[in-house]
Amino acid sequence: MGPLAAILDQVAAAEPVAAEGQSLLGVALLGVLQGLTEFLPVSSSGHLSLGSALLARTALRVPEAGLAFNVVLHLGTLVAVGAVFGRDLVGLLREALRGRPRDLLLVVLGSVPAGAVGVGLSDWFESFSENPDVAAACLFATSIVLLAGEWARRRNEARAKARGHTEAEQPLRVRDVLVVGCAQAVAILPGISRSGATIAAGLLCGLTPRAAARLSFLLGFVAIAGAALLEVPKALGEGGASLGRLGLGFALSTVVGLLSLKLLLVAIGRGAFRWFALYCGLLGASWFLFLR
Repeated sequence: MGPLAAILDQVAAAEPVAAEGQSLLGVALLGVLQGLTEFLPVSSSGHLSLGSALLARTALRVPEAGLAFNVVLHLGTLVAVGAVFGRDLVGLLREALRGRPRDLLLVVLGSVPAGAVGVGLSDWFESFSENPDVAAACLFATSIVLLAGEWARRRNEARAKARGHTEAEQPLRVRDVLVVGCAQAVAILPGISRSGATIAAGLLCGLTPRAAARLSFLLGFVAIAGAALLEVPKALGEGGASLGRLGLGFALSTVVGLLSLKLLLVAIGRGAFRWFALYCGLLGASWFLFLR
């Protein structure tokens, strides 16, 4: 047992553990971890996989509901997306009701790849969701994707300056939403950041940082809501966590997720992707070198 596990054991020793064998502190840690990492491009699923593996070595036992419990935490971040992009979501619906459904249809189209992969290969992906080695390896891939996104952002800015004007948002194209949608489908793997992969894909398509982030989170809202419809009944049926503990994780992931989403929107246009890339690479390496 490493020093980190020993410290967590000392903390857990002073905390009562519920009858179902779950620590409130363990659930709280995962709720905060989900909220911090869902929107920052560092992979919430990767952090949950590594975090669960570390906590499993201590007395801080956490719910063993697998993907189902993860989706309950994602519900909290779904509320955070609605709080920040609610006006955009309402705008899509309003335009569709006025006979201009193009943007809404594009969002639905971009959600198809992740939906098809999630439904058709859910068991296969779930088999990887609790494998920290897969998550750590995919964090290296996320690092490369983020560097590509940062390169694309600088390229787009240079092209805009060469044309003598600032970047202007262009109408979404079918190609854009399909590329970003496919990136979202790949991000079902633990360790591949959904926000990082989709925003980077949008930047590579030539979108501005704001437009790439908007498309990323609109698609993410649909994907998370769809996953919740499929997995929340399973989470409740398995009894892997009490409703109180699920509620605690939900509340913490909502509040922390809202803060991290606002941070990302500020940082995305300021070259922060290269620092997130460095972090993901170091975290993946640390797992194999020191934490495994």
